[in-house]
Amino acid sequence: MTAQPPSNAVTHHYQQGDLHQRIDDALDRLYPGRSSLTADELHGVDEFHIGGHAATRQITEHLRLRPGMRVLDVGSGLGGPARHLVQQADVDVTGVDLTAEYVAVARRLTDRVGLAGRSRFMHGDVTELAFPTGNFDRAWMLHVGMNVADKSRLFNGIGRVLTVDGLFIVYDVMLLGDPSLLSYPLPWASEPSHSFIARPEQYRASLSDAGFEIVAEHDRRSQGIRSLRGLRTADAHHEGSAPQGPGASDARPASVNVAMGADASAKIANVLRHMEDGLLAPTELVCRLR
Repeated sequence: MTAQPPSNAVTHHYQQGDLHQRIDDALDRLYPGRSSLTADELHGVDEFHIGGHAATRQITEHLRLRPGMRVLDVGSGLGGPARHLVQQADVDVTGVDLTAEYVAVARRLTDRVGLAGRSRFMHGDVTELAFPTGNFDRAWMLHVGMNVADKSRLFNGIGRVLTVDGLFIVYDVMLLGDPSLLSYPLPWASEPSHSFIARPEQYRASLSDAGFEIVAEHDRRSQGIRSLRGLRTADAHHEGSAPQGPGASDARPASVNVAMGADASAKIANVLRHMEDGLLAPTELVCRLR
């Protein structure tokens, strides 16, 4: 059997086929009879980087946004962070993601909250950005680099589409220990062949080569551990009180588990254990073009 190209393996890891229906069902249970929602009411399902919406708000502060700015969301997922930027900072956001199902769901949710005019989502490879030079004032990527083998190509492409004074924020899970100790599945990979997790020093070198200066670096390991422990506690409480039987695993109205798939609990348990052991750390790098 021929090995899958990395991009196909990554897409296969994330796609579910019925994700839009699963999210609609979860939201309908939480907000029965509501055809329209606000972006704030989606946070349970549309932001599944470590720390969730609290991390999104924290990182947003470091973008130094002004109304009307153009922002690139690299690996935009289901669009939750992009919608937050539009709503809170009055900016224009373009998201690019490799998984076509995620792009379709992001568009659907954006229409549902009435933000389609200021946020748009495109299906594409983030290492092949088809935008003019200097097209964006700001860029960020939240838990994306773990799926990208060629980070130098990724960062060079992002640098090309930013304005001269552009800011770029990376928020990725980074490697601190021995990669052979990693247990799978993890939130970004079902197996080692499509996990491209790297050390902070590798990020720093690739960013520098692409013309970026790192102006701040934040280790979010402690915050991430608290967040994931809270998520696991909430899920355990729900499972203990939920009725048993067909469909019981979907009974929680709106959880990141919906977006992460049937093995979400195993993914969260593995990444939490590795963070507790000091093997992994979610890390934020605030970068400026030199």
